[in-house]
Amino acid sequence: VKPRAWSLVKPSIIETKIMADEIVNRVNVETEQLIHDINRIGVPGTPHCTFGQLFDDDHAQQYYEALVGTLKSAKKRKMINFKGQFLLKGVHDHVMISIVGVDGTL
Repeated sequence: VKPRAWSLVKPSIIETKIMADEIVNRVNVETEQLIHDINRIGVPGTPHCTFGQLFDDDHAQQYYEALVGTLKSAKKRKMINFKGQFLLKGVHDHVMISIVGVDGTL
């Protein structure tokens, strides 16, 4: 059986579902890792760090495919909070990213 050329052939409904599930799973894994990284990078005992600290962290640079996208997903899921809709390196280095508690509080 020849491998499918995804750009040339429309995937089946089952293949589309599998691809969507893989994307959702990756986002879930990355947002959970983000919480661990914020705790690791920030001052011990404080559930926050700056965008610059997170962006410049070697592990974060190697791990995340799209850090800004992961931050946006985690914010939409009410896992973290920060000012603004998205963050840009340089301009927003001092913006604090805070982990939201289980009850929705900072």
